[in-house]
Amino acid sequence: MTQQQAVLDDRGAAGAAPDNGARKLGAKGQRTRQQLIDATVALLETHGLRDVSVVDVARAANTSPATFYVYFKGVPEVVLAALESATQTSPELEAIVARDWLTPGAAREARAFVEHYTDIWNRNRTIFVVRNLAAEEGDARFYEARMNLARPIMGAISEQVERAQAAGRIPADLSSRSCAGTMLMLLERLSAIGPMSRDDDGVGYSDLKAAAAHSIAMMLGVRD
Repeated sequence: MTQQQAVLDDRGAAGAAPDNGARKLGAKGQRTRQQLIDATVALLETHGLRDVSVVDVARAANTSPATFYVYFKGVPEVVLAALESATQTSPELEAIVARDWLTPGAAREARAFVEHYTDIWNRNRTIFVVRNLAAEEGDARFYEARMNLARPIMGAISEQVERAQAAGRIPADLSSRSCAGTMLMLLERLSAIGPMSRDDDGVGYSDLKAAAAHSIAMMLGVRD
């Protein structure tokens, strides 16, 4: 079998376009595509996005650059594909945000929210860090991927802001979505930097999460 025939067989159908999504691939093609994603994520744990080449990924996945290009146009597209199966929320997190935070003792909800959010974020830490850096450098694809993952939880937080506004706890002229976005930016930065913090600096991860929870509670007009 020639290399071209092997590549065509690997992707499941001749004429398929690169980065066409796993749903159009056969079982073998899906496995190869996932191997390329896994290899890329593993390399990005110790290298920057610009430092990882197609050759590096192909070698790590035990395949060839020719096969890589069957599935992806380049390394950034692999990261975007990995982001498609990532999440920044969970049923437990959504349940916490859906509770009434205007009742006594709601400060505990803010701490639980911070704990759950930072835990979920760090399960996908490598690709989220790469995504955020690329978005901040002006790559619109990564900015959109960032916003797509943020929208569900941003909507839930916006509802909490609107409840607090209706109760007169916070100014009514604030944009609820802007408030939610500000909270998520705080939590994303905390998630990215917090695990590297040192207790002997007086700014340990646990203390940072407690401070973030207090800030969020204040933004939502929580009173204990």
